[in-house]
Amino acid sequence: MLSRIILSLILLLSIADVAGAKEKSDNMKPRWMTSSLPKPKSPGYIFISAQGTGSSLEEARQRALVNLTTKLEHERGLVINSSVKIDKEASRIAGSRSSVSRQQFQMECTERGKEITLTCRVIDEYWEASHGHYTVTELYTVNDNKQPGEGSYNDDIRLTTSYGAAPVFYSLIPGVGQFTKGSYVKGGLMLGGTAVGAAAIILCENQRADYAKKMREKPQHFEFYRNKKSQWETGRNVAIGVTAALYVYNLIDAAVAPGRRRVVVKNRSYNYSLAPVIYENGAGVGLVFNF
Repeated sequence: MLSRIILSLILLLSIADVAGAKEKSDNMKPRWMTSSLPKPKSPGYIFISAQGTGSSLEEARQRALVNLTTKLEHERGLVINSSVKIDKEASRIAGSRSSVSRQQFQMECTERGKEITLTCRVIDEYWEASHGHYTVTELYTVNDNKQPGEGSYNDDIRLTTSYGAAPVFYSLIPGVGQFTKGSYVKGGLMLGGTAVGAAAIILCENQRADYAKKMREKPQHFEFYRNKKSQWETGRNVAIGVTAALYVYNLIDAAVAPGRRRVVVKNRSYNYSLAPVIYENGAGVGLVFNF
């Protein structure tokens, strides 16, 4: 009975994230929705989120854009004259766990009687659908034209579901690694399943020891107590095996399962290197600039 309960927990762990995938863009809301917005590394831009609803995904996106302009008008006292989308591209970097957004548009605005152009960049998106209606939440960067530089393009901004080695270290306590990656349901099942297994081991061992004691104290019932002791000993061994399997699964899951999507902001690095160059009339060495 105990083994069935814990095995059922393992099955629930395997489908915990899949069950919530229907009618959502992702199994879990991104980290920037459940906590604070990312912080820029370079001056000249801000992160801002906006939400929109509509009968289609594209309509909800347009409503989110309208709400973004409303936010900017209220927070900065701008008057948005027009909005023109100039580029839309998303590329996947370093496999399926990391990506960088290249979708952007420009807004023609008036601030204190002066015409300015704001460059906005779509960093991430999360949507949910219910009864034919979509709710989209967008994460943008908005350049501050008062600051020098290229705004958000001065930083390396990427999306990732990887959390490095930290969850593996934290998973030494069952479930904590999953909590670190934002998988709260899975982490709760992992912690609860391990706790149930540990309690079962203690219960079975206590009962086994109690019947072993009665075997010595009441030899006239030796066979009866020996059978009972054997049964609880088997239960203890099964509980140890299942709990150990769950603990190993906890370690593996913390290491390989994707976590809640997050935004990583780093200072953009610029590297120089020398490379051979062949000309029509000879050869030389060229300076290569990587960014």
